[in-house]
Amino acid sequence: MRYIVLDTSFLMALTELRFLSLSDLRKFYPNAKLITTKSVVKELESFLGGGRRVSASVALQVIERHGIIVDEKYRGEADEDLIALAKELGAVVVTFDLKLKERLLREGIPVIYLRAGKKLVLDDPLRLSKES
Repeated sequence: MRYIVLDTSFLMALTELRFLSLSDLRKFYPNAKLITTKSVVKELESFLGGGRRVSASVALQVIERHGIIVDEKYRGEADEDLIALAKELGAVVVTFDLKLKERLLREGIPVIYLRAGKKLVLDDPLRLSKES
């Protein structure tokens, strides 16, 4: 089973970038299960009282309405938890956080991210190293 791990930045962008949807992820792995961590949920909840409350609220609704799995055992710092979960599952991570993206790639974890602000792309460091 293939998993796509969802980061806070992607979930919030679902509201902030009108052209973006969960179906865009399905183009990479049509049968993948979508999953996130309890720490990402907590991070989204922390935005509910601030300027990005609408995006955070919609992101939490997306998790619930679309049956996104919330892994309860990861309750620490969101980035650390995402990396650990991705390694455990052999999953790809979707993030728009540049620092996290670079760290994931260094760790050998495939990343889906937004290129040029308008197109989702996949970087797979394992595939790239095999092609060299």
